[in-house]
Amino acid sequence: MAYSNTPVKIPTVPGKITYRKRTDKVYVLYEIGRVYNPARKTTTAQRKMIGMQIRNAPTLMLPNENYDQFFENGVEKMTAKERKTAQDYEAIRGEYKILNSLFDQLYYEFQIQAHRSPHRVVNTFKIRRINKILEPLKKLMADEPYAGYLELPEEPETIPGKEGEEDKLEGLDFSGVALVLTQFKGAMTRFSADCL
Repeated sequence: MAYSNTPVKIPTVPGKITYRKRTDKVYVLYEIGRVYNPARKTTTAQRKMIGMQIRNAPTLMLPNENYDQFFENGVEKMTAKERKTAQDYEAIRGEYKILNSLFDQLYYEFQIQAHRSPHRVVNTFKIRRINKILEPLKKLMADEPYAGYLELPEEPETIPGKEGEEDKLEGLDFSGVALVLTQFKGAMTRFSADCL
């Protein structure tokens, strides 16, 4: 089921909203009716999922198409604090989505290179390109406890060769960079589950 990227306030409908937790997500359900079972003499509530609750913002959710169906008159007004939380969340989610896509390309490329040439030093250009993606990712995850364990790869140093020999690069090799990227991938998986 597709969810909107724009948070809305969870509707205030007394007795009609319930929550269901599955793995690491909390879903918001809306009661659309009740069915009486004469054999059992019980009434069962019929509910439809209308969104996914935003972690760390219990009054907000990402709505799905059912929300539009049952609440076609629009969204409930948010408080100033909720509006700010929603805007921050939307901005973080959007930035993370772009960075995650770029990171995935980078990650798989370096996994391949680490198998082909594990001990070859990664040049300065590539390290700069990597850090252009890792720096904003680390900034996004700065408040998380695991962020302190993430390190950006350093640029290699050029060691002048003796007369008649070529200059050499000293720094992280492909297997070292692949390890750094694997640590970031683990942190990103956790961040996505905990904060998005």
